[in-house]
Amino acid sequence: MPHTLLLCDSADGLSQLQYALIKSGGDLQTEAVTDGFRAVEIAARIQPQVVVVEIGLEGLAGAELVRRLIATVPETRVVCWTGVSSPFAAAEMIDAGATGYLLKEDGPDAVVRAIAAVLRGNVVLSPRVATRLASRLDESVRKQRELEAALAETTERLDRLTTVKADFLANVSHELRTPVTIAKGIAYVLKNRGIPEEERREFLDQLESSLERLMHIVDELVTIAEIDRGTISLKLSQTDLAPLLRHVVDEVRRQYPAVAVDQEIPAALPSVVDPVRISEVTRQILDNACRYSPEDRPVTLRARSMDEGVVVSVTDHGQGIDRGLVTQVFNEPFSTGEEILRKERSGVGVGLHMARQLVLQHGGIIWADPLPAGGTRVSFCIPAQGAEPLTRPPDLPAEAPQPTASSS
Repeated sequence: MPHTLLLCDSADGLSQLQYALIKSGGDLQTEAVTDGFRAVEIAARIQPQVVVVEIGLEGLAGAELVRRLIATVPETRVVCWTGVSSPFAAAEMIDAGATGYLLKEDGPDAVVRAIAAVLRGNVVLSPRVATRLASRLDESVRKQRELEAALAETTERLDRLTTVKADFLANVSHELRTPVTIAKGIAYVLKNRGIPEEERREFLDQLESSLERLMHIVDELVTIAEIDRGTISLKLSQTDLAPLLRHVVDEVRRQYPAVAVDQEIPAALPSVVDPVRISEVTRQILDNACRYSPEDRPVTLRARSMDEGVVVSVTDHGQGIDRGLVTQVFNEPFSTGEEILRKERSGVGVGLHMARQLVLQHGGIIWADPLPAGGTRVSFCIPAQGAEPLTRPPDLPAEAPQPTASSS
């Protein structure tokens, strides 16, 4: 029994197809049209088993023509024979219901072979289109894997952020509880007018110290909020850092009387900085070192002039800190380096993060080196003549470059 075919193409395309079909010697009955609307009408009348269409014709064409033909003759096989080599067009036609997609460059003989294949229930693609589709599929799979990896990383970061926020709340509660409890206790005691004057002054000193600690925590949080919002501003001026650093050392010594703080500071250290902000940077690093250093080992602050600017280093001899954790505490606020529930040392965990942000705002760098014998050295370098502040600090590298020394 002969197979019924419907051909829809330009006059030149129809002549090529009809000649190839005659050469094939197959038992075929064909109808030929050059218009998509006419093709749908003829398909409804003759109920062809295979329709061969050029999807680039004027009028009804493309995926809409394929859908109309299949809707009119549901059992028909639609083979596209076209000059449109796009793999996206091929995918669109297959999605619309076509069972074959060949290119004009494949030749009319490829169409004859495709007719036999689709009648057997196969799907036929041009080798060129199949190669492009495979490449696109491979690229899509690769991008999907990249997106899945990025999503997993983002999810992990969100989970870590959630944990950090929870730790922060517990940490702040821990930090605030002690000075608030002390202040409440002293206020209760001071209500007793029978306290000797000497004890009263001692209680007032303790109350003042507790309130200063509370203000210090609030100042830290305000500074971090300003940095995150990008609203922090520097008041740069020509400054001698030497007396400023000595003053910070004296303050920290009074705060940690049991820890020896040595200093190696030259007579003068000219630089262009915001003195308040650099004092805070130094205080944070020195405070952190004293909190984690054993009482029988000194903490050393060393400052010197170098080719790149003024370099300040603080060395402690505590248990040291893992390099991966160094990156975390620099990049993420509220990272304390120890579990909250067994927290033994004070601090809300913003010190090194805030110090890094303020140093970067000055156009400088900051880095930390775990020491082989135990302990950590944290250093920062501020350009001697000042630099353009950063509006968005970059991610912290694994290791910062070591400046080259010159005479101090």
